[in-house]
Amino acid sequence: MPDTYAYMTNTTMYMLITGALILATFGFSYFFFKSPLPSQDQSTFSSAFSLVVNDYSAEEVHLYDYRRHPLVAYTWASWCTYCADELKNLSALKKKYGEEVTVIAINRGEDRATAKAYSDPLQLSDQIKLFLDKDDKFFKSIGGYAMPETIFVDPAGNIVFHQRGPMKIGEVEAQIQSLLGK
Repeated sequence: MPDTYAYMTNTTMYMLITGALILATFGFSYFFFKSPLPSQDQSTFSSAFSLVVNDYSAEEVHLYDYRRHPLVAYTWASWCTYCADELKNLSALKKKYGEEVTVIAINRGEDRATAKAYSDPLQLSDQIKLFLDKDDKFFKSIGGYAMPETIFVDPAGNIVFHQRGPMKIGEVEAQIQSLLGK
């Protein structure tokens, strides 16, 4: 009888510890992916504005050209599980809001051929400005550590929301409306 009791106690303890770890993981993930940046990090986009990236035709693009406009900046890569759907959602929202908002999508360090092979079938180029950042400086400049990352920048250049991880289309639209004061 004592051996059965010890077995049940060890099994129960194992299940409690496993359950606690699972709950802690979900709680951390929710906080990690859903929290906006604290106000002291709002100046982070100033360094991003100073960066130069390339468009698909290898022309240099100065991100400071996007200051003073409501801006959605999205980081993506061909290996990102969520990126294809989110890029299509961003394209649809850009089409809906037109000139009210600028949407840029910056590829993280992949070459042109890889990026184009991924993005061309999505038919995004009419709505979203697609850029290549061969050195992945943009992602680093915004303090990126999840994929994808989406930042919403007001016309004053302040990051008003920074999403680490995927977003549903309704969440993106709500942030765009907030950015536009709607």
